[in-house]
Amino acid sequence: MDFHKSILVLLVFALSLVACSSHVEQTRVTGDLSSCHIIYDAGSSGTRLYVYQQTGAGWVKHRGPKTDALADPVREIRGKTMSDAGSVVGDIVMALEEMRRDGPLNKKGTPRWPAFDWQQHCNIETVAVYATAGMRLAEQQDAVASEMLWKMLNDRLAAAVGMRVTTRTLTGYEEGLFAWLAIREGQDDGVFGVAEMGGASVQITLPCPECKTSRQVKVKDHDMPIYGYSYLGWGQDEAWKKFDPLPACALGIGKKHQDWEIADCVAEMEIPSDAGAELKQYIEARGEMRWYLSGAFRHMRDSDIDHFCRQGIDSGFEPLTSCFRAVYLPRVLSALGVPDTSEPTDVDWTLGAVICRSTQCLE
Repeated sequence: MDFHKSILVLLVFALSLVACSSHVEQTRVTGDLSSCHIIYDAGSSGTRLYVYQQTGAGWVKHRGPKTDALADPVREIRGKTMSDAGSVVGDIVMALEEMRRDGPLNKKGTPRWPAFDWQQHCNIETVAVYATAGMRLAEQQDAVASEMLWKMLNDRLAAAVGMRVTTRTLTGYEEGLFAWLAIREGQDDGVFGVAEMGGASVQITLPCPECKTSRQVKVKDHDMPIYGYSYLGWGQDEAWKKFDPLPACALGIGKKHQDWEIADCVAEMEIPSDAGAELKQYIEARGEMRWYLSGAFRHMRDSDIDHFCRQGIDSGFEPLTSCFRAVYLPRVLSALGVPDTSEPTDVDWTLGAVICRSTQCLE
């Protein structure tokens, strides 16, 4: 980190100590309230707030506002620098207060998030901010600025909720494991694997007794050997930036060039052929295992290539990269040996994080 940036980071940190902290009403504890857990998913493209409420029928998820990605000031992307760290942190903290009221209306005329007054319904057991691959990249880029950002967030969030909080970056193994645990909650058994893609990484997780790097995880009161591997930089946003420019993967490329083929786009993607060799062996050895697709993988459709590459239809989500994603995501699954029969799931890994913390699954 150069001298001028060091001074800027120190100035931002000093100002954060004297600035007015974002405030939410402090947690209220009575015996009549549900046990709840506040958890933020600080992903590479944004920070999402959830409150998980424990009921007799199981976990109930309440979704709150989405704010800017925590890592953006450190990575200096999407127009952010460390001078914006205070406002990014402030928005993350204030999301708790905003969650208590309906969010602004979306294009369909419904609130972006339904109001949930956790102050009235919850006894808050834990509060956590878990960052994923975007922050892993930020910490590689600038460890000092990242540490200061984490301290700023921890101090302001703890002051706002009036209790100790957890704020840290997950390992790739934890990120994949939490996705697996979240899906396991609704399954009759644990004989399945999960492939998850985010904006910055891809995680593959499966039970595997013969895998040398499997870890013992407490699952439903029993220990299971769970294997996991994270491919940092393989996420759909980071891959696009790494491979760009990709003229053969442009939106509507098939309309401009009638002889366009999928192989033209694939040829511009540098996915090492041996990257998933070991993983493929593990998957092939457990052919009876069913598979689920999480994160960006769950949005894949068989019609994507025709719609976005050949017809140039607006995907409604980042249309510029929609043809690239339509080709890239299946290509990654194929490279890693994940079966075509995998089923999409909309379960969030944040539930798995709450379950793991409640059961001390890794201790």
